[in-house]
Amino acid sequence: MLLKARYVVPVCSEPIKNGAIRIEHGRIVEVGPARKVCGKPSTDFGDAIILPGFVNAHTHLELSAWADKVPPDADFTRWLERLRHATTASPEEPDFAEAARTGAKLSLAAGVTTVGDITSRPRAVRPALAHGPLRVVSYGEVIAVGTIRGRLAERLEAATDASCLSDRLTPAISPHAPYTIEADGIAACLDSAERLQMRMCMHLAESRDEEQYTTHGDGPLRDYLQRLGIWDDAVTCPKLRPIPYAHKLGALGPQTLLAHCNYVTDGDIQLLATTRTHVVYCPRTHAAFSHPPHRFRDMLRAGVNVCIGTDSLASNPSLSILDELRFLAQQYPTLDKQSLLEMATVRGANALHVDDQNRQLSPGSDADVTIVPLDLAGPSDPIENLLHAQTPPIATFVRGDRFRG
Repeated sequence: MLLKARYVVPVCSEPIKNGAIRIEHGRIVEVGPARKVCGKPSTDFGDAIILPGFVNAHTHLELSAWADKVPPDADFTRWLERLRHATTASPEEPDFAEAARTGAKLSLAAGVTTVGDITSRPRAVRPALAHGPLRVVSYGEVIAVGTIRGRLAERLEAATDASCLSDRLTPAISPHAPYTIEADGIAACLDSAERLQMRMCMHLAESRDEEQYTTHGDGPLRDYLQRLGIWDDAVTCPKLRPIPYAHKLGALGPQTLLAHCNYVTDGDIQLLATTRTHVVYCPRTHAAFSHPPHRFRDMLRAGVNVCIGTDSLASNPSLSILDELRFLAQQYPTLDKQSLLEMATVRGANALHVDDQNRQLSPGSDADVTIVPLDLAGPSDPIENLLHAQTPPIATFVRGDRFRG
């Protein structure tokens, strides 16, 4: 097939006015001016921009049922406790699989074609996503601390279960955070990831409370674990800040994606750069919790691969990476717009280790494409227009197949 529009924005090269892409067997075989690219059948989207499908490198699709039900506030631990209560309040477990399917549909409608999804229920959620249109790196979450540390083997087995491996879903592993899994548990996750050649993701340096916990062993997060009844005196304090602690355990490196990294020092950023650890920044969720300005620009300057995520609908009004980019463009008007697009596409693909499928419009890439209408009253530059408009995507293709909702 042939897709045409006023602009094609390949990301890897300059925008093409009156451009087209030709797709054969789910792959892009030609990109260029429409007058030079031939093929049938063809679809002309007119006053629109053809872009690579967006990559949401960090989300929790299974929390899509809790949209607007647990509003974030400045007290992260209090919000975390409210969220846990909301998701366990029913005597019958909510249908997390159905919530994940809903999140997948919302993602595709927003032009997202690949996600890094954290699931606490991999054996329920993975079958629901394995054969859908969305590409998913499914990080099975491992929690094992205090009185539930004995569940480590069980959680690891579920997290690494590859029975739902498909051409759209790749199992991966996620030791949740330094306050919910102890050092030996993180080491076991690292061992499993290396042995099974799985990707790994961890929430790290997300809140001041986390830093208080890892450095001193006390504070709101320890109180929270005590209220849950899972704290015991065998839990040891790392006596290190979160990122140096992860480095000491060998958890930093090109195999690891860190979610958030909201509280970092210059030394932390240097560690992330030298270990080639990936970072995913969730702009609107970050703002909703009133964290101080994120240091993603310092990370990029240091050579850290920083990409974009949404987190879940429990902390964010949408699962749209385009909405995140537009938010960042407003907050940081001098930020290089090309860099923004890279954070939403090729950098995310690199962080999730799916860059073999590519996330730029070039011959040989999988035909994962989204189309966004131009704002005819907006800027003439197509990327500026994209970032300052309010219009959502009008079409999404994954491997050349159009998502129909």
